[in-house]
Amino acid sequence: MMLNIRDSLRFKLIIGFFTIAVPLVALLLYNNHYASNTIREQVADSNKNSMILYSHQIEAALNKETNFLYNIAVEDPNIAALSQLLDDPDEYFLAKARILNTLTRYHRFDNSVDLQFIYSVQKQDLFYTPIRTSSYDELLSIQTTIEQLVKQVKPDSSYFGEWKAIEYSRHKYALIRLVDTGDDFYLGAFVKLENLMIPLDMIHLEAGFAGFVNKRGEMVTNTSAIGTQRLDTALASESNQVYQMVGKDDRKYIVVMDQIQGTDVILSAFIPESQMLKNLFHFRRGIIIISIVALIILVIYLVYLNETILKPMNDLVRGMRRIKHGDWTTRLHSSKAKEFTIINETFNSMASQIHELKISVYEEQIKAHKAELKHLQLQINPHFLLNSINIVYNLAEIKNYSVIQLMCMNLVKYFRFTTKTNQIAVTIAEEMEHMESYIKIQQLRFPARVSYEIHIAEGANQAAIPPLLIQPFIENAIKHGFDFMDYPFHIDIRITLLEEHQLEIVISDNGNGFSREVLQQLQSGSYLENQNGEHLGITNVQYRLKHIFGQMTRLEFDNMPDSGARVRIVIPFRTVEQFSSY
Repeated sequence: MMLNIRDSLRFKLIIGFFTIAVPLVALLLYNNHYASNTIREQVADSNKNSMILYSHQIEAALNKETNFLYNIAVEDPNIAALSQLLDDPDEYFLAKARILNTLTRYHRFDNSVDLQFIYSVQKQDLFYTPIRTSSYDELLSIQTTIEQLVKQVKPDSSYFGEWKAIEYSRHKYALIRLVDTGDDFYLGAFVKLENLMIPLDMIHLEAGFAGFVNKRGEMVTNTSAIGTQRLDTALASESNQVYQMVGKDDRKYIVVMDQIQGTDVILSAFIPESQMLKNLFHFRRGIIIISIVALIILVIYLVYLNETILKPMNDLVRGMRRIKHGDWTTRLHSSKAKEFTIINETFNSMASQIHELKISVYEEQIKAHKAELKHLQLQINPHFLLNSINIVYNLAEIKNYSVIQLMCMNLVKYFRFTTKTNQIAVTIAEEMEHMESYIKIQQLRFPARVSYEIHIAEGANQAAIPPLLIQPFIENAIKHGFDFMDYPFHIDIRITLLEEHQLEIVISDNGNGFSREVLQQLQSGSYLENQNGEHLGITNVQYRLKHIFGQMTRLEFDNMPDSGARVRIVIPFRTVEQFSSY
């Protein structure tokens, strides 16, 4: 019976090891992960508050500028006079100059706005305050961008409702806000986003950076910082998650954002995770080292258990299985554990004793089988001997000396063969010579009433069989099948070689055959079991075949198609020398 691996001690110990080790390592790793997340959330929450504070400052500055534009549009008489001076170039020019002076004075000490401008829809005239820029190309880009915008903008455009980001140069953006004066004039303000950037030292970003993001999640400042990645702008207003993670070039950033009200941009801060978790480095390294050391200790302990308990136990189970399959030479080696050393020594001693006992029992069984075979061979039917002597007596009375001589010669051959009890096997030729002596005796008893025929295939003469194997079936055939029929009683013996190195012996006659009841008992084996000492011939043959050949033999009974009985014996092909080893 094979041992289920799930029921083995090795499997249970390994499962127990993983049951302890996996949760322990998982707990340490989770603790590390939880500590890192806690630090991330705290840092993100702190920077989120800074972002909110600074975004409110930006909102206040932009709202102040928006209110100023509305006040100028409503209260400044020069704005109202512009629409009336369209046909007077000189006065129109003087009114523009006065408006620009007013705007410049207001923003003399305010750097939150880069420039203000006024646009006449009718005249398509754009004039603006001085542009603070570092290059002439940038100046042209700003001027061109504003002109294109005011010429294309519609009265219902969103530029009149909020500050909107617009790209005025490659990867450079600004916020623009428009106010409609109502007389086909637009007032506007232009603010570069780079001038609104939070100084990094103010929010303690260290190696990080800040930037603006549009509503699609695209960076509009520091555009090369994270490449083409898009941020989740929904997190700018959600309170349940204050940060998100982005990465570029093997660097990870924690991003916090806040929506600047009144604009279409979001202020964001990028904090490097490595900088943020630098204070946790030793803590995390300690946890990892503890996890690795604990895992190594558990593995060493598992190896120790395997060498001390599991391996000796497995050797013991393997040795028991070998003993079970008949390998009595199996011996166990000494173990490192004292207990298993005692068990192994006891096992070896028991195996040796059982082996010796088994050999003794086997030898006794062989002797018993040999004695039984000799006893079976000596069980000669006494009636045959008495009948033969009676026939000799009757022949002597009639003085038929030639028949008496023939009868005596056959009897001598017959009894000489049957008394060879020391022979384990005889050849087919010897057995058939004995059968001829027996049948000739029967022919002398029943003149002209018994005939026989023997067919031996080539190579079958030297095959060996137990002595007196065929005679019981010949005796039964003459005793039960011979009934003084109108034709002679004929016995046919055929011996052939089969495939797979087997010998087939078929004995048939033309007599009455087996009755249905007897044939059924013979085929089922119950006839042999119910003899109670009678009809020992067939029973002896059955037992002898079983003792000598085991399951490698077949004994079959049936009737011939026309009449008569048929017995078939199949045994392994052996020579006399091969029988000597059994």
